[in-house]
Amino acid sequence: MSIAVSAVVNPSRLLLAAVGGMCLGIVFGAAMIGSAQISEMSIPLRVLTAGVCILAAFFAFYWARRTRKTFRIDISDIGQIRIEEYIETGNASSRAEVVKSKVVKLLPDSTVWSHLLLLRLQDEDDQITVLPILRDCVEKDVFRLLSIACRWIATQNNHAGIEQI
Repeated sequence: MSIAVSAVVNPSRLLLAAVGGMCLGIVFGAAMIGSAQISEMSIPLRVLTAGVCILAAFFAFYWARRTRKTFRIDISDIGQIRIEEYIETGNASSRAEVVKSKVVKLLPDSTVWSHLLLLRLQDEDDQITVLPILRDCVEKDVFRLLSIACRWIATQNNHAGIEQI
């Protein structure tokens, strides 16, 4: 069985919805603080705290929305990983352009679960890219293949680390 897989990883709508839900929870908590429902602070401190919480929630959602990127991940038979980062263009003939293409290695602190892949990838310049992959980012069969390939690479990296010691 070959572990070679190639996939386009779109930004997750579920992850954006989860971040949006957390931001709404922060806004709700700020409203409770501002209206003196859960705090006995002075009025200026209450208003300041609520305002800071609301600004932080809006900034967090804006940042999560703005940093959404599309990636192409290619895993070879030997476990080499190449990622390409795309940006959306307004041009109708070419919807996306490749911004960066680099060979990376899977770090040991990556998370590989049955419904979530949180890949921490490091390139030759020691720059780390965190690539969250949920089931809505890729097709169902492709998610399974990516999961299997990442598990195989992780076990190979662990065995290589044990042999070197």
